[in-house]
Amino acid sequence: MKFAYKLALVILSLLSLALSLGGTWTIERNFSHVQDQIIRQSSRQQLRQRYTLETSFSQADDNSSETLFSLATLYAEQERGLLAASAPSFSLFGENGTVLYSNMPHLISYSDQQQAIAAGETKVRFISAGEGHYLLLATPLRGLEQAVWLVNAYDVTPQFAERDRQIRQHLVLQCAALILTGVAAILISRLLTRSLQKLSTASRALSNGETGIRVDISSGDELEQLGKTFNGMADAIETQMRMLQQETDRQKRFVTAFTHELKTPMTAILGYANLLRSGEQPALKRQKAADYIYHESRRLESLCQELLLLLGLEKGGICLQPVSIAAVCQDIRRSLPESFLHLEMQCEENMAVQADRALLVTLIRNLVLNGAAAEPKDQMVTVRCARQTDGIRLTVEDHGKGIPQSELDKITEPFYRVDKSRARENGGSGLGLSICSMIAQIHQSKLEFDSRPGEGTRVSIMLKEAQL
Repeated sequence: MKFAYKLALVILSLLSLALSLGGTWTIERNFSHVQDQIIRQSSRQQLRQRYTLETSFSQADDNSSETLFSLATLYAEQERGLLAASAPSFSLFGENGTVLYSNMPHLISYSDQQQAIAAGETKVRFISAGEGHYLLLATPLRGLEQAVWLVNAYDVTPQFAERDRQIRQHLVLQCAALILTGVAAILISRLLTRSLQKLSTASRALSNGETGIRVDISSGDELEQLGKTFNGMADAIETQMRMLQQETDRQKRFVTAFTHELKTPMTAILGYANLLRSGEQPALKRQKAADYIYHESRRLESLCQELLLLLGLEKGGICLQPVSIAAVCQDIRRSLPESFLHLEMQCEENMAVQADRALLVTLIRNLVLNGAAAEPKDQMVTVRCARQTDGIRLTVEDHGKGIPQSELDKITEPFYRVDKSRARENGGSGLGLSICSMIAQIHQSKLEFDSRPGEGTRVSIMLKEAQL
């Protein structure tokens, strides 16, 4: 069952309960008031009748059954003459329940009358007889030689009929109110749950992969807030899916490039190894084959080392501590080959940053080597350190070929090269900038590139300043 129908059913159930309880209480309260009025009026009338009969019986010569019957008959005829149809029916009972006189309707049984006598004069009894309703009152007659009970029956059928009419009227009105309210409740429930329907439809679409689905709810209540939360969730899912797709694409490119990087040296190694094992070769040819095998093996060794470093960086667990920039510069100078281009370092002696010394050396050394590979016009690569408000900025700058703007977003991807043929000739694997980018992330920073083709490249990283 839909939530709108459940809500309408709850509203109808509560309304039905309220109308039933309210109507029943009102009708019973009114009928109880009517009963009280009937009892008071009937009690006064019975009291007058009792006094009249006691006076008439006390003036008689004797209180025999025949005399009492005659006097009661005479009284009943006088009452009918005075009150006509409204004259009450009554009975007189002697000792042991003997009926002395009775003009009771035949529907009122002897047993009902005896029960009224047994209840006493302080109690009243309402009985149903056929299609009518009667009030029975019993009281003893005083001052007589024998015990005589007067039992009166008052017809209260009209009052009960009015009560039944009110009940029927209330049921009709209640049914009409429930029908009208039910229609209104369904319409209102559908209106109120329209936002939930939107959310349900959007959720199904989202589960089917439609990450661009959004909901527009302007109800000004919790449902609107829920809609905003759903849209935020959908934005997060869409972002995550896009990132996962990008990561998947990167992994595919990584596997393709890695396979290619392995295939090229392995092909050369296998080819020249097969040449050497095929038979005796001239000394020059053997030397050339051995050189190729050695060179490509070194490339594979370098590739494996860089891959291991990259995997180690991805695992994390690096501890940062204060490191002197001057010491880092010294490590970089010692690690570079003697034939390296001129390296200029513009850093203050007392500067220190929060870093891992070995990784920082690797980062700056790779950037310096990349700058040298760009063939700077002045044969120089410059490393600068500048103190700023939010830390120390390290910059590696060259005046070489530069990098096209369209390539800047891709150069930190593994195995990506701007100039693929020259990079392979120089022994590059395409992992250097990927390693640098990972090292920057470990230091809670990132590489910032500023490059113009033909003018050169500037790479910067912001590091937290530390005190030695």
